Amino acid sequence: MILRKISPAILLAIGVLFLGAALVGGFLSYTSEGGEKSSKAGLGVSDRESIEAPKPAPVARHSDPVPVVKKEPISPEELRRQSTRALITRVADTPAVLNEEWLGQYLQHVRTETDLNAFIDEYLTLGEARAAQYARAQQASKKLLPQDPRYFVGQATSALVGKEKRERNLAKDVKENMALALYKEQDRVEGFENIDEAFMGTFFKNLLLMYELLEEAEERNGGDSNRWLEEHVQMLEAAVMDRYLRVKHRLGKARQKKEGTGQSIAGALFRADGLQKTINENLLRLGGLYHQAALREVLDFDRRQSFADRAFSLLAMVYQRAKSGEALTVMREINDLQCDYLHRLARASWKRARFALASGDFDRASENFFIATQSYLKAITRTVGDKRKQFTAELATLRKEIAKSKSSDQIKNSADGAEI
Repeated sequence: MILRKISPAILLAIGVLFLGAALVGGFLSYTSEGGEKSSKAGLGVSDRESIEAPKPAPVARHSDPVPVVKKEPISPEELRRQSTRALITRVADTPAVLNEEWLGQYLQHVRTETDLNAFIDEYLTLGEARAAQYARAQQASKKLLPQDPRYFVGQATSALVGKEKRERNLAKDVKENMALALYKEQDRVEGFENIDEAFMGTFFKNLLLMYELLEEAEERNGGDSNRWLEEHVQMLEAAVMDRYLRVKHRLGKARQKKEGTGQSIAGALFRADGLQKTINENLLRLGGLYHQAALREVLDFDRRQSFADRAFSLLAMVYQRAKSGEALTVMREINDLQCDYLHRLARASWKRARFALASGDFDRASENFFIATQSYLKAITRTVGDKRKQFTAELATLRKEIAKSKSSDQIKNSADGAEI
């Protein structure tokens, strides 16, 4: 009964209400899913993956090492070029003019014209004694023997090229015959000052060759290689001085003759070129002689350095005058010898300074530290490449040690003052 009383319109309204609620719920559910999909669709693939997949925890990374540029080693050719530049710079600081002052400083035995005259007088005395013997031999044989100076020069030359080159033969047949030839020649031209350049050139040439042969024989027989060194040096110095004085006198006469005329002395200069060339050749030989003496000296390092220093000075003059490649080559070897000596001196002085510090002698330590420092500085300026790096590193260590020693000295002085 009751159901019959309910109006159909009411039932219809209730149904419509439930249907509307269902539609609204479905619409809201659809709109929420669509919005989420549309927001993901607007992102790129990588963005979507970053959103959907969790990001891994950051991994700690060390900073990348700085790439090390490997230096190419200096080629031997470049080292040689650097060495040559350093050597030429050093030569540029040496005297460039050959004059009496230079000769007096760097020659050892024949330093002046007076020394040359004394040297020649010794040979004239020997020649005079030989002439007296020759006269007695002529008288005994009752034959007229040759008197021409050129004959005795020929006898000496024959001894130099003969098979018998023993010491006794060379001394008698070369030295005595050349002395006799000199004595006869100065008698013929009435004075040594009138002997011409050609004769004196032959005189020195034969005697220098004699000393070279004597040294070779000494070395071949295992004797003392320095036995003839002093006489050989003296002969070379006499040859240099003779050529120098002849150039000087020749140019002096030419200037005096042309004075006030306005004429040039170019001809005299040209004729003197041969003498100048001979001077360079003899200086080169003299420098080489000292160089070889330095190489042979292995016990006395101070004497070795003395030979090397003299050789360098002589060859530097040759290079200044003639830009000689041969002189430069020998100077490079001499430079190595000098640097070795400086390094030895630096190390020895450094060691003496340490001993002085240990004994409390700060003055002596300071003196030896100074010598070591100066020796290192000279060696560094004369070397290139690895040696220069080595010397520079050792000098840096030395300077640290010097600074430390000065600090110790100051502390000691302060303590002494406090005790007083």
